[in-house]
Amino acid sequence: MHLLLTRPDGRNGPLAEKLAALGVRTSRAPMVTLTANPDAGPSPLDAVDGAFFVSRTAVEYAHRALQGRWPAIAYFAVGGGTAEALRRCGVTPHCPPVGEETTEGVLALPQWQSLPGKRVAIVRGVGGREAMAQALCAQGYRVDYWELYQRQRPVLPGNCAESWRQDGVNVILATSGEILENLFAVTPLLEHPWLQQCLWLVPVERVAELAQQRGCRRIRVMGGAGDDAIVRCLGSLYRYGEDPEGS
Repeated sequence: MHLLLTRPDGRNGPLAEKLAALGVRTSRAPMVTLTANPDAGPSPLDAVDGAFFVSRTAVEYAHRALQGRWPAIAYFAVGGGTAEALRRCGVTPHCPPVGEETTEGVLALPQWQSLPGKRVAIVRGVGGREAMAQALCAQGYRVDYWELYQRQRPVLPGNCAESWRQDGVNVILATSGEILENLFAVTPLLEHPWLQQCLWLVPVERVAELAQQRGCRRIRVMGGAGDDAIVRCLGSLYRYGEDPEGS
């Protein structure tokens, strides 16, 4: 197994070390470049009852913007990695259980249902899914966005995909739909059949559907985008193969 790690810079190194301990060979090809959003504006956290963080990156940018002074509100994390980042900042987050680390999983948490008020902030990068805000607005919540960073598609040499293929890459990690789309966008059309033949590891069914639309057929849904979910999935592959129900 040779796995292509595609998360942003700084998110692949620790994961690669964990996977090396499992005997998984990896290569790194960040498919998203992150920079600060100059138009982020002031923090809305002092004026809300709860804040939902979509990623570790959102936590790190918020910590810098807040200068370590986190208001006493309810904090929610989309997954285990984001929750751990919040804990390192000195706050105690609520997080969906393993296998349910999604926006929908956060909305189902009893702590979310018992928020004392109806004003919340979603802390994220510029753009992104609107499912949570739409669901909350339908329930009478007032939603503020705090968009702290922006994402850009990387520019790669034209022969990168050929090099990955020749080097034996046969599994690709795509922890978001944007990463998946960027990888297809930067890969020459002649190499798309190779991409479609690889095994794709994705966090949720929504990204799996995008992969299917791109012609990919070997897809595993991990139930989360954090390191633990990825390691569990690969451990399962090593033990059972691509079919976890197999003998």
